[in-house]
Amino acid sequence: MPTLLPWTSVEIGDLDVFIPSPPCLVVYTSYADDEPESTVSFFWQEENTGIVHHQLLFMEPVPFETALKWAQEHAPARSIERIHVKHARTRKTPKRTARVKHVVKKSAAKKKARVPKQAAAKRPKRRARKAT
Repeated sequence: MPTLLPWTSVEIGDLDVFIPSPPCLVVYTSYADDEPESTVSFFWQEENTGIVHHQLLFMEPVPFETALKWAQEHAPARSIERIHVKHARTRKTPKRTARVKHVVKKSAAKKKARVPKQAAAKRPKRRARKAT
């Protein structure tokens, strides 16, 4: 039975780089509109060049458990000892509720009770200059 390993990655700035241990299978399940999308990929490395290759083996709208079972059944055929797994769980976004603004109407009595501006606060008018 192959060993299950968590998704191993390294953050470089804003970039999240996946570091597999080839040869291995990678089981990844994500969700779009609350529907699962699962993939199983095969990663291997060439001995001569060191280049890491990958091949998509399985892609179905099935839950994580189904994709993992498929990977475990097909791993011995490729002599796979490690299966990396990542399960992006559904995120339930909070529903936005409409907010009600309470408006307080001013009564007619408050409108009439306004105090007129004080005369002392007014600036004196300046005379216009004569044109020369």
